[in-house]
Amino acid sequence: MHTQTIFELSQEAERLLQLALQNLNALKVAPLALQNEKNNSVANPVASVHPLKFSPRGIELQKDMLQNERRKITQHEMVLAIVGTMKAGKSTTINAIVGTEVLPNRNRPMTALPTLIRHTPGQREPVLHFPHVKPIESLMAELQEKLLTTDREMLAGKLEIDRDMDALIARIANGTGFERHYLGAQPIFHCLKSLNDLVRLSRVLDVAFPFKAYAAIEHVPVIEVEFVHLAGLKNGHGQLTLLDTPGPNEAGQPHLQKMLKEQLAQASAVLAVMDYTQLKSISDEEVRQAVLGVSKSVPLYALVNKFDQKDRNSDDETQVKAMIAGTLMKGSIDPDRVFPVSSMWGYLANRARYELVTHGRLPDPEQQRWVQDFAEAALGRRWRSADLADIEHLRHAADLLWEDSMFESPIETILHAAHANASLYTLRAACHKLLDYADGAESYLNFRCQGLQVTNDSLHENIRQLEEDMQLLQSTQQSVSLVIQGQVSGALASIASFVQRFETQIHADLDEYFQTGRIGEGRLHPFYSLSLTRNADFAPGSEKLMGEDESSARLLLHKVRASSESILLAAQETLTGELGTLLSNLEAGLCHTLREALKPVEQRVSDGLSVAGFRAQISLPAFNANQLSFDARQAFSNVIDHQEVLMSEMQPQSGMRGVLARWLNGVDWGWEDYAATHSRYVIDLTRLQQKLHAHVSTILAQINQAITAQIDISVTAGMATFFADFSRALDAIRSNLQQSLAARQQNDTVLISLQSQLEQSVRTARYIHEDTRLLRDDIQTLFTAEQ
Repeated sequence: MHTQTIFELSQEAERLLQLALQNLNALKVAPLALQNEKNNSVANPVASVHPLKFSPRGIELQKDMLQNERRKITQHEMVLAIVGTMKAGKSTTINAIVGTEVLPNRNRPMTALPTLIRHTPGQREPVLHFPHVKPIESLMAELQEKLLTTDREMLAGKLEIDRDMDALIARIANGTGFERHYLGAQPIFHCLKSLNDLVRLSRVLDVAFPFKAYAAIEHVPVIEVEFVHLAGLKNGHGQLTLLDTPGPNEAGQPHLQKMLKEQLAQASAVLAVMDYTQLKSISDEEVRQAVLGVSKSVPLYALVNKFDQKDRNSDDETQVKAMIAGTLMKGSIDPDRVFPVSSMWGYLANRARYELVTHGRLPDPEQQRWVQDFAEAALGRRWRSADLADIEHLRHAADLLWEDSMFESPIETILHAAHANASLYTLRAACHKLLDYADGAESYLNFRCQGLQVTNDSLHENIRQLEEDMQLLQSTQQSVSLVIQGQVSGALASIASFVQRFETQIHADLDEYFQTGRIGEGRLHPFYSLSLTRNADFAPGSEKLMGEDESSARLLLHKVRASSESILLAAQETLTGELGTLLSNLEAGLCHTLREALKPVEQRVSDGLSVAGFRAQISLPAFNANQLSFDARQAFSNVIDHQEVLMSEMQPQSGMRGVLARWLNGVDWGWEDYAATHSRYVIDLTRLQQKLHAHVSTILAQINQAITAQIDISVTAGMATFFADFSRALDAIRSNLQQSLAARQQNDTVLISLQSQLEQSVRTARYIHEDTRLLRDDIQTLFTAEQ
């Protein structure tokens, strides 16, 4: 890659960004050219949160976005935004990516403010810069006044006051503020923990936290540190920076969703961290929706964390990639950009390797608990302190743990590529955002130009019809809600009935096995060997199995468990497929109902809706196979009963003593005083069968309950989003028509001037669109050449 070529492309991108900013400024000073939100925000509260794109607030947001792109191009900085829920292990993932611990981990949300982590070659010890600290200082002064009149017991009743929170309250009372710089991991942890505790304290004391002051990416805290995985590599073209974003509704602050959306829009690429064990949870759904709301101009990657918790019944790597790319992310991400990993293993392996290289040994596990976690993960649960003295073995174990973490692939695909081509990533992101701007500007300005050609009477009629459509939408929403509720109730009843029938079948299959002692070929899961069907596990009608020693009893139990699990796994696969089909059909039915109900409104304003960018539908979470797990390990625990039987209770059946006993009419001569005991191990098949039945019933009841809750939440939220988006799209059209009508009522001079200005803005937007498309093609050519 040629530095001169990058420079020239950057110059061209800066020129186009500046031209777009000038075009927005030209619209801003022409009130009749803008959308009016004053009337719309009253009728539609959503407008106060999501401003119309070409209203005064909307133009300011677009300007902020374009200025941020210009700043990144000037600094050659690629920003990789990382988003995920608290439970997904986002901080651990960032630590694993960086290669050392730069973010603290606590069992509560830890990212109240966005934080940048910038790769800085040679900076071995992390340093945090927080120059924009004045809004926090003002907040602490306000909290100090509030605490003077707040009862401590009342505060403790509303807020968990741990050691960190107690220290923060003392700092506020003493007037001790935040520093501008923090050097070292522990001071950085303390700063970030204090910031997050400030959010919690502010909420309880009803004091507004200054989130808006940190909306601009250049105002957030910055950690500079050398990324271990990039150390020693030749300098790339540009600067690589990670952006740790707050999760949706993190720390009980719902408006953080808005901040998250704004931060993601400023990123050059987005990395979503998902929890493998909670892929279909509501919290994970919020993250997916936030990521899917990002423009397609932003490249998207996904790390599926906690893949180390996969068991033999779970989806494998290929299945997880396909499910996330196709089902969960609705085709918005390529399967090759989905990476199942274990962030904890990756972090522990990196930490251990760093310590071994730097100090030649690991720290005392009693002083640094991560060493214990590493030893258990890399050496096994039975590790001993002496194992930590074998340095070569530790290095090998750390390397194997890194390999098992599966982090090598995303490090090479994402981190190394981003480091080598940071400038190109930044330029490509800027191009896509310029194209988004140009498309929106062309559509809006053309709509407004056409409006100036329409007579006043026609505009009045269009506005009247649109307002009728909006009233129709409100009445339609009520009727559609009833119809959809009926569909959902019917679907849930069908699912409950199906689950009940299936439960009956599973119970019957288990009963047949425990009656006959063998499993039929039709009940055998492919995971198990066909040999399970060839021999009986026990005699038909047996109620108990006995072993002379524990190992023989466990062998008997192993056969019973293998056959039982085969029946359950076969049932699990069938049930998973059937439930997935039922939920897919329900989603299709709900979307069809919405489209049909709104078709009259949509047809009348279809062009306007297209201009407004309306794209909404209800989306149900696909059925999560991980939720349905007939893992019967618990049912097979503690089922071997160890018994001690007196020898005198064991009548001899053979030998001379037995013969004599039978001659003497059953008198066990000579045994009545014999007190020796004999051990035997008994498996009560009847009790085991009952435990399996109870286990199956419990699992299916939980699944039915979970499906009901998921559908209820998803449909309610989906309906609200659908109609809010539809209403907002109609608001945008009405605003455009009203502004056209207001312009038509001006004198000819004003009208001609506005027409000229709009046409000039349209030409500028088209010019930006065409030149940006050519620039994007040049950048893509360079990307291809580098690969």
